[in-house]
Amino acid sequence: MHVKKSLKKMLSISAALLIVTSSLFTTSSSMSAESTSSNGTNSKLPLSSEGNSLKKAITYDNVYHLNSNWYIQSSAIATEEGKSLSTNSYNTEGWFPTTVPNTVMGALIEAGDIEDPFIHDRIAFTDESRFEVPWWYRTEFVLPASEAGKEILVNFQGIGYKADIWVNGKKIADKKDIVGSFRTYELNITDYVVADGLTKNTIAVEVTKSNFGQDFSIYWVDWVPRPTDNNMGLWRDVFITTSGAVTTRNPFVTSKVDKDLSNASLNAYVDVTNHSEEPVSGIVEATIKDPSGSELATISQVVNLKASEKEYEVIFTSDAFKELNIENPELWWPIDMGEPSMHTIEFQFRTEDNAVSDRITQRFGIRELTTEMNVSPSTRTNPPLKDMVQFYVNHKPVLIKAGGYSPTDLYLRRDMDTNIALVQYLEDMGLNAIRDEGIFFDDRLIDLLDENGMLYMGGWTCCSKWQQPAAYSDEDLDIANDSLISQLRELRVHPSMIAWMNGSDNPPSYGSSIPSGGSLARGKEVEQSFLDIENRLHWDEYGAIISSGSAKIAELTGTTGGMHMDASYDYAPPVMWYEDMDRGGAFGFTSEAGPGPSIPVIETMKKILPEENLWPYNVGGENYQQWNYHNARANFLDLSKFNLAIDNHYGESNSLEEYNIKAQVQQYDSQRAMFEALNANKYTKATGWVQWMLNNAWPSMFWNLFDFYFNPNGSYFGAKKGNEPLHIMYDYVTHEVKILNSTNKDYGDLKANVQVYNIDSNKVYDKEFTNLAVTPDGASTAVGGQPKQIGYQMINFDGKIEEAYGITIVDKIVEGDLNVSPTYFLRLELKDADDNPVSVNSYALTTRKDAMRYQNKAWNYTPQDQFADFTHLQLLDKVNLEIVGNPEAVTDGEEQTLTYTVKNNGASIAYAVFAKIKKGTDGDLIAPVRMEDNYFMLLPGEQRTLTATYNLSDLGDAVPFVEVDSYNNLTSKNDPRPTKENLAAGKAATASTTQGSNTASRALESSMYTKWQSSTNASTGTDPQWFKVDFGEPTIFDRAIIRWDYANYAQEMIIEGSDDDKNWVPIYNVKNINGSSVSDLQFTPVKKRYIRLTMSGKRPGGPQIGPGGRGNGVIGLDAAPASTSFNIASFEVYAPSISTAVGMNELVEQFEKEGEISNSQAAHSLKLHLTAVALYEKQNASEKVVKHMEGFKLLLDQQKTKGGISEQAYNKLKVGADSLIVTWQ
Repeated sequence: MHVKKSLKKMLSISAALLIVTSSLFTTSSSMSAESTSSNGTNSKLPLSSEGNSLKKAITYDNVYHLNSNWYIQSSAIATEEGKSLSTNSYNTEGWFPTTVPNTVMGALIEAGDIEDPFIHDRIAFTDESRFEVPWWYRTEFVLPASEAGKEILVNFQGIGYKADIWVNGKKIADKKDIVGSFRTYELNITDYVVADGLTKNTIAVEVTKSNFGQDFSIYWVDWVPRPTDNNMGLWRDVFITTSGAVTTRNPFVTSKVDKDLSNASLNAYVDVTNHSEEPVSGIVEATIKDPSGSELATISQVVNLKASEKEYEVIFTSDAFKELNIENPELWWPIDMGEPSMHTIEFQFRTEDNAVSDRITQRFGIRELTTEMNVSPSTRTNPPLKDMVQFYVNHKPVLIKAGGYSPTDLYLRRDMDTNIALVQYLEDMGLNAIRDEGIFFDDRLIDLLDENGMLYMGGWTCCSKWQQPAAYSDEDLDIANDSLISQLRELRVHPSMIAWMNGSDNPPSYGSSIPSGGSLARGKEVEQSFLDIENRLHWDEYGAIISSGSAKIAELTGTTGGMHMDASYDYAPPVMWYEDMDRGGAFGFTSEAGPGPSIPVIETMKKILPEENLWPYNVGGENYQQWNYHNARANFLDLSKFNLAIDNHYGESNSLEEYNIKAQVQQYDSQRAMFEALNANKYTKATGWVQWMLNNAWPSMFWNLFDFYFNPNGSYFGAKKGNEPLHIMYDYVTHEVKILNSTNKDYGDLKANVQVYNIDSNKVYDKEFTNLAVTPDGASTAVGGQPKQIGYQMINFDGKIEEAYGITIVDKIVEGDLNVSPTYFLRLELKDADDNPVSVNSYALTTRKDAMRYQNKAWNYTPQDQFADFTHLQLLDKVNLEIVGNPEAVTDGEEQTLTYTVKNNGASIAYAVFAKIKKGTDGDLIAPVRMEDNYFMLLPGEQRTLTATYNLSDLGDAVPFVEVDSYNNLTSKNDPRPTKENLAAGKAATASTTQGSNTASRALESSMYTKWQSSTNASTGTDPQWFKVDFGEPTIFDRAIIRWDYANYAQEMIIEGSDDDKNWVPIYNVKNINGSSVSDLQFTPVKKRYIRLTMSGKRPGGPQIGPGGRGNGVIGLDAAPASTSFNIASFEVYAPSISTAVGMNELVEQFEKEGEISNSQAAHSLKLHLTAVALYEKQNASEKVVKHMEGFKLLLDQQKTKGGISEQAYNKLKVGADSLIVTWQ
């Protein structure tokens, strides 16, 4: 079978030993012959990087890290053969210096040969032909004389994609054998190098790039543009080890923990290889130390190795060695469940003369990982969603709150500071895991996960060669198996590693997606091969084996992996995460999903987009394409769904600044609700969620919780708020206020305040709850179910957890019992026994709700019948936000924490208040930065003291500066959507042309999903087109709101009215300069039976970028087609808001009180006019009403000229006057 062949395979290449082996690591510094053993302490995140150090999970006895002194050059320029290139006399003048790990593109960028490819569309114009030929990597090194006579092996941890390897003029490995990005190689170079402390040895590696998506290589799916070099190069560590004749490799420890946690039983494994041609006998000794470094046990056994015997596995079991039964062990726990205690085990091989041939040390955690497949609340059968995998660590349930991890650099350039920041961000956002879909970028990141109690899920990527096992050739299967062996050996040493996924979107034996030339039988053979390897490497003792992240059935086992992807990859409003158990909510275990776009802060937008293309977006041309280039790919090329929601939720944006704050608020609300729903549904309805994604490898406006430059945005702070360890929240469906506890502590004597404020900042509900308590996080034991044998593991299926702990219901908001405005605010505050705030959480809510159209859900998005109406937020007055006093900076080591106080000096609620920490008043943002809170609400006169922590090195010589702003100050002050009846609803509609079944009447239906569409025919669909509504009788109206199907809007619009459908009177004309999908047209009131909208100017297309492309694996972007029709999803007509003199009089009094009318005598005169009009209204004296209202308008004009009335008050009162005149005429 392939498994045995893969595990034991030896390749003899030019007399050198090539072993497909595990990844090998050290904490030693470059070129040091002495290793540094791990001390196993539970240190928190370090505050400084460790340069180019190797991972800490494995420590070698003697290691030379070959990370510096490398040079690269194209084989088109360096045309000599490897024999001469790999000698120390070769002149590398003109070559590019680099470090390793690095890809070719990464090295060229760092050398200044390629201009920053992360901004604008530069990457699309990179010369791809440069990488169609192999490239050379070359280094020289000196080995000390002390290494003479030892076995000298060079380790390559990752090569993209094929390579010929030369050492000192000898070819020791050929690209027919060195193939596959995820295989690791150990080559015996003893006979080819000189160890005398003087001689320069040379390694030259000629790398050839992969066929993107068609090889077992790195694949970026639809996340980012394809790297032009396909990540060719030495993309992971290269190092040399020295030893005696026998080497120790692949250490591994598994644990079984008693349910009462009083004892742990360990099994320990290590592979030994005899590099001599003679049999060798000796002792393998293992020494275990606890986190403090104290010895717990030393055990040993005799091993007899045959001549040249490779990878002989030495096994120590707790049954055979009682010392491996540890009483009262210090366990490794995930974050918020306990300490992530780390032990060490050192294996050494001693020969018969007691000489140590080699030793290797592994850090490990004593923890037991188990799973069960519990019953989810979903009744969906296609795909079947009933199974949800529940993870347990040390018999305690864990709710997985994860982000989909991407390497932080498209060209795979590693940076330890970035790793540290990423793990700090995970903890800051309340996440406890990452999912790595098949790139396995930097092992040092997983070290940090181990040390901080974070969890890691890994597995193969989707949509590429990895998703076509049913069509694998024998050679393919060998590469796939070897890759699996390499990665499992590398990852299994980490206690954070809890799950391996044999497939992402499909299990290997998925029967409904057989590639051409493949067969289900082959898919089953591949999956069985993977299971055999996982068993051989003891993975089934250590972690979960998930067939795939989808709910598709693996034909080999007849089961799913207990996960699903049936949610959303594009925008979804908060309510969806609570509502839908079958097509998108926070139910079951969701392996990848989220609300899609995540717009970066405006500073990043201005950095990555050309200045001339910053605004507006949806107008076609270069603007549209430049924005799209920084989105995802394939089905996620544009922001249409996200922006459609913004326009309909908040109204048209008139600037980039206005758009950006609306985007931050929208993504904050959705991310917060997603995680709140997950936490509220924990264990009984949901067991895990992987937010798609955590981060980007390239500056993107899709799928992240912070941007490429590590600036946190609304998505970040929404996730952070929703995952607060002790949290007070609002449930969008049950309308309950709940306290959620995600910690292992119980809390009592808590106080909760629940308040509701209207848009005018008046309080309409205020309730305090005292003596509240919440239990620690946890769950009752699952009941029922039956065990099933899945591969080599026995897993219980169909059990059910009936109760989740750590949830307390506090209150219920009954909107109908409150006199709330159309948009209102819910303010929740939780305090501890000492009256200290522990959770402050505010929501903007609406009486008009988001309504999903689940019957038309697609795999990536659920459309909406209706959008929640937040346009009343436009009524919020601008506010004066003050940074009280001087912020205080306190330095602790290499970090600084800034404490600042924000005060709302305005008379209005300040909504979505956000601060930015800058390098001086005009400097860049400081990033990364961990801010206590952002996008929060401040009541009038309220202030909050907050902190922000950052690295001193990122501040530089500048003085930190806090800049603060809010939604109030950045948005247009327009009239909100009327709450009264839509006059066009249910009326007769006609249009100039119609496309298919999208008739005019569909624009008057209650759903935003249905639409009228004009003809797309080249002749009948030409401009102009018109849309008409017959009210049935003369009707007064002064406003029309057209909700377009995003891209298919009109650039120019004319509103006309008619009494007889023949003679038309112009009412209003306007241009849609922002490309908004909502056109809110307000005009002088008229009284007509018919209204007609005439449309011209369809949205133009956008130019192709670079070589074009739209799917996965492209570096350019296809031209965007021009719109070919007008599409109206909703056509709304409204009567004037003020229709009586009494109502206008009240408005004048309001404006006078608010200072909008500054001349008291003018206010008095206006009110006198309106008092007289009110009298004439009662007398039905229409001529007098009209005459006095004309005088009222003249007085308004006079006061406007004198500056006695504000623009807002003037416009409102003038519209009211015109409405009254039209009514009484």
